[in-house]
Amino acid sequence: PAALSYIVNVVTGSSVGGAVIAFGAVVAIASVVLAVMYGQTRILMSMSRDGLVPRVFEKVSPKTSTPVAGTLIVGIVFALPAAFASLDAVVNLCTIGTLATMAVVNVAVIALRRREPGLARGFRVPLYPVVPLLGIVCCLYLMYETGWSTWIQFAAFLAAGAVVYVLYGRRNSRLGAARAAGSTAVTPDAAEAEPQTV
Repeated sequence: PAALSYIVNVVTGSSVGGAVIAFGAVVAIASVVLAVMYGQTRILMSMSRDGLVPRVFEKVSPKTSTPVAGTLIVGIVFALPAAFASLDAVVNLCTIGTLATMAVVNVAVIALRRREPGLARGFRVPLYPVVPLLGIVCCLYLMYETGWSTWIQFAAFLAAGAVVYVLYGRRNSRLGAARAAGSTAVTPDAAEAEPQTV
């Protein structure tokens, strides 16, 4: 399966080059996993501050100022599929999830330009709307290439997320409660509560 390492070994007649490439691949994969885990803990922390997920995800350690409990939960949730599912299934699910996120970001660029034309922006996407439309098309094409079994698994994860939202997040959202109360301005407490310390 390590095609590049195999080719280098055959071409050079030595296993050193292939070993170096394999080591680099392991380090790269580990760094990507850590980056994804780090990002996921911060996303869950923000969602928890609004009440969309349980408040355990917003608790931070007074010693490290990091969401230790959330990091442990995310680590366990990452480790279980990695331990029991096939590598292809895990990779395809990570790929389709990332591509779906990027497609939504491209849609958001278009939506924000139309709904909030006067919004202060630190960066403007060049060649609008061509670039975001191409981004959407490319992401959808790559998602299509992951195969129907991956789409079914992805749909199951989306359905599980929708269930969590309907049964928990919708009722506990602070921003939703502020809107339902008829408040036009979002209060600081509703927008982003102070993180709880463990």
